[in-house]
Amino acid sequence: MKNLKKADFIAAALCLCAVIPGAAVYGRLPDRITTHWNLQSEANGSMPKALAVFGIPVLFAVLTLFFCAVMRKAEEKQSSGKPVLILRFLLPALLFMMQSIILLAALGKLRDISSAAFVLISAFMIILGNYMPKLRKNALIGIRTPHIMANEAVWYKTHRLAGMTVTAGGILSLAASLAGYFPAAFVIMMVSLLIPAIYGEVIYFKNKKRA
Repeated sequence: MKNLKKADFIAAALCLCAVIPGAAVYGRLPDRITTHWNLQSEANGSMPKALAVFGIPVLFAVLTLFFCAVMRKAEEKQSSGKPVLILRFLLPALLFMMQSIILLAALGKLRDISSAAFVLISAFMIILGNYMPKLRKNALIGIRTPHIMANEAVWYKTHRLAGMTVTAGGILSLAASLAGYFPAAFVIMMVSLLIPAIYGEVIYFKNKKRA
């Protein structure tokens, strides 16, 4: 944790700010809050409201500091690019999206949970896809099979393709989500990640045969 910088603590503080909306409506929330749903928007997991409102942001704040510390250490060893920036935005953004869905559902303002969740994830994939070609080999983010991690050229080619497939997957899954085809949206998301992973393995073994 010694290698953490001010910006990393600001990111953790942003996670803790997610407590504010929950605290503002705390008295209107039921004693137990649904925090997990299936693809049909049926509740299949819940927790006490205190844990949902306060515990989840604290957990995300701790995870943010941990992941930033790991990435800072990798930077010092010059074994990665600078993915700390995306991590600092990634975890707080995911938290606010997740907390918004949980609170709106608990207050009865949101019933189509699957639609909201898939639309948000699809939008996030579009953003992430545009970033992936710039992503250097690192300890946390990206398509990280042992073979892809073992070769810098394979990593670069894999993530250049991933930039296209993840962005396209995000757009297609967004369309499927808006149309209500959630299983299809889920399959599209998985395929958009599977294609570059398979491609990375193929070019790794091709390069190995040539060597």
